[in-house]
Amino acid sequence: MNEISARRRTTLLAGAVIGSFVIALSVWILPNPVRFLESMGQPSEVPALGWILAVVVAITYTAYTLWAVPTVRTIAIEWSRFRLLAIPLALLSGVLEEMFFRRVVMDTLAGNGVPLLLQIVLSAALFAVVHGMWVLFAKSWRIATPVLCSTFALGVLLSLVYVASDRVIIPAILTHVAINLVIEPGLLHH
Repeated sequence: MNEISARRRTTLLAGAVIGSFVIALSVWILPNPVRFLESMGQPSEVPALGWILAVVVAITYTAYTLWAVPTVRTIAIEWSRFRLLAIPLALLSGVLEEMFFRRVVMDTLAGNGVPLLLQIVLSAALFAVVHGMWVLFAKSWRIATPVLCSTFALGVLLSLVYVASDRVIIPAILTHVAINLVIEPGLLHH
């Protein structure tokens, strides 16, 4: 597949992801937008440690990805319409995924008496499995283990940001958005 065909495929895939995220967020937000926003918490409620960890995770994970995946590095520094896909992908995935994997999954587990370490592991494992679907789209089984391991690690890190933020989700969302602004759509294109 040549570069133009690969970019078209990635653009179509990104469009489908963006569309599905818009639908999912609409279904979640529209019935009660005020409740949805209130469930995020207030930035002023976040301890300094939460913000510090959020910045450290965003920088560290982004740097790791740029180092580990040369195609992501190449696309991350280009300025193009293709690269602009990062903006809606980052915003939508940051909000939807953090609200689900951290807020819903971890808080549901906590409400059922599951210990914190297990909440983090289960949330990160689910995050990795869901992100493992990109292996199917890429049709590259050699990247399956690295994708699962790196997204599991990111899931753990984002869970730690959430916990360090006294379970206010905004720092985890902003961390996720910051990372994806740099590495998307390069990861989809990989």
